[in-house]
Amino acid sequence: MAKTLIPLLALGVVFVGCGKEPALIAQARKATLVHALVNELLASVEAEKNAVMATTDEESTAFAQESRRHTAEISQLSDDLRQRVLADGRPGEVKTLAAFDTAWGELRGVDERLLALAVANSNLKGARLAAGEAAVAMDRLVDELARVAAQSSDPKLIREVEGASVSALRIQTLLAPHVAAVDDGEMTKLEARMTELGAQVEEVLAEVHSSAASAAWRDYQRLTADVIRLSRLNTNVVSVDVSVHEKRRVTESCRSALAALLHEIQTGPGATR
Repeated sequence: MAKTLIPLLALGVVFVGCGKEPALIAQARKATLVHALVNELLASVEAEKNAVMATTDEESTAFAQESRRHTAEISQLSDDLRQRVLADGRPGEVKTLAAFDTAWGELRGVDERLLALAVANSNLKGARLAAGEAAVAMDRLVDELARVAAQSSDPKLIREVEGASVSALRIQTLLAPHVAAVDDGEMTKLEARMTELGAQVEEVLAEVHSSAASAAWRDYQRLTADVIRLSRLNTNVVSVDVSVHEKRRVTESCRSALAALLHEIQTGPGATR
């Protein structure tokens, strides 16, 4: 009997009760789960960053879905690991697992907000609108004002019309900085300048009575208001900030907790090394 037990003890295979896995195998399974959790966590972070940096709605959505798939896998793996750790009842493992659970809960909350921001793409949509339809409406306005100036022999009116064109074009140049702005106060200042320039345009339009120029200006105002609305949502700018700062912090907390848990598994009773 004694001779039979010696090889088993030498291998570290200790049965902790009838029907249970040998301790060495149980610890190895837990270590494997921790490694899998680390891999899934890194994959989730990579997919999230791709969602934040994507330049199209389709890419953002695809990467966000990939990140959520990794999140679901992490939840399943952590449930399996939790059952094993609690069943073994090793205090060090229970404590470090609890630290991971806390960090993971915080990370999931950050991810829910972050991925929702990433797929909204308000800044990208605002930038496209400014460079697309709004720019086209601006071209129409400038062309109509140029036509009014060409048909006039009044030097004063010509100067006023040309000044209105310059003011309108200055508004267009302020849209990109507005879309890129992080601070609400900076956006407010840009909007105030746009309003000032717009008043100069409207003053001239009221004088020249050009229905075509007025129609182009109305279209441009409508499109500019939409650009500003999208820019104010600021989802792309905010998502980058959350990803770089808040997400990084909670991700490191998760990784540190998993490293501590793996250390407990590998150095405690029935350790895998």
